[in-house]
Amino acid sequence: MFIQSHKAKTLYRTLLVIIGIVGVCINTKLSPAMFLYYTTLSNVLCILYFIYALAQSGKVLNENVKGAVTLAITVTMLIYWGVLAPYSFHMDSTLDYCGTFMVHLIVPLMVIFDWFLFDQKGNFSKKAPLYWLLIPLIYYVFTVIAAQFKIVYPLSGNHYPYYFINNEMIGWGMVAVFVFGLTLFFLIFGYLFYALDKKLAK
Repeated sequence: MFIQSHKAKTLYRTLLVIIGIVGVCINTKLSPAMFLYYTTLSNVLCILYFIYALAQSGKVLNENVKGAVTLAITVTMLIYWGVLAPYSFHMDSTLDYCGTFMVHLIVPLMVIFDWFLFDQKGNFSKKAPLYWLLIPLIYYVFTVIAAQFKIVYPLSGNHYPYYFINNEMIGWGMVAVFVFGLTLFFLIFGYLFYALDKKLAK
């Protein structure tokens, strides 16, 4: 599917940016420490990307870069609802619930549907899914380095943002299992995304 209407694309992406900004503001309460979380950073990445796209009259920065942004926010959605939500889905207010749904569900789905509705298909390179892994992997390396400086994440109260990469809690062996498993999963997911893109191009 490929909608070429510039007006529809502009309205959709403007709404996406607004929801993203509101969601980030609610979810972080504008606390600087909350911007260390992958959820926040991936949402900010999407906001900046689509602001750029709007400024360029809807042109994508690069199809492979768009794929990286899409996978990055998809990681946010799948990790939260598949791994974290059973342990962290408890909010203090309706506003907190709204913020959580915005950054973990609405923005990710809107980014995915933006690709489905508005992007010309068939332009991803064969190696793109490998490059797409760099964003979550770089973030993991960042958390390991940050832990050495004893940064404390407000939601977890310790030196790692998420339990499945916290070697202090589960040990390096289990961390390695989680990191390898998630990397493999998202590599496979990336190539399925690539294959779907090629199929839709036909």
